[in-house]
Amino acid sequence: MENLNDKKFFNVIISGYGGQGVLTLAEILANAAQLADYDVKQAELHGLAQRGGSLECHLRFGKKIISPLIRQADADIIIGLELLETLRACYYANKNKTIILTNNKYFNPDPCAKDNGESEKIKKEIEKFSCVLHSIPADKILKENNLSLSLINTFMLGFLVKENALPIKKELIWRAISEKIKPEFLDKNEKVFNLAQQ
Repeated sequence: MENLNDKKFFNVIISGYGGQGVLTLAEILANAAQLADYDVKQAELHGLAQRGGSLECHLRFGKKIISPLIRQADADIIIGLELLETLRACYYANKNKTIILTNNKYFNPDPCAKDNGESEKIKKEIEKFSCVLHSIPADKILKENNLSLSLINTFMLGFLVKENALPIKKELIWRAISEKIKPEFLDKNEKVFNLAQQ
């Protein structure tokens, strides 16, 4: 998918916790959409994001966008940087059209609690809302490659490029990353961006 063709707009929800790079990912994607000559609107809904709380970004682009907010069941893509936050964002999913990409890491609010299958239960719930679900172990892949978990946002974007799920060319997405990320961190972001496309 490299242009919107007959569609008038494209709706993206990005969800996660504060500190995971949700805002950075939204900004990069918004800039890439602008580079592709789309009209772009973006909004963030956050409360305690600076203290690790939930964070949700709405991003809409197309020929002419009036409102930045996405209606219930109207997302084309949901990008979740954490499993439970992805499930919360499913309010915006539509079984007939929404692609959901989630990092399959579940952050239990009780750090001492054992995983009693909550991750699998959450994934099964998310499946009910999506026509296509990509649940990927982004945390694990980054750890195995000795890369920082703070690069999950770049990994998710690279994965969407591989799946050709965005109506924006790869070159424009990489240009938006290059313009946003500080030069000293660009090499690692490029490595992660390419790793996600393998």
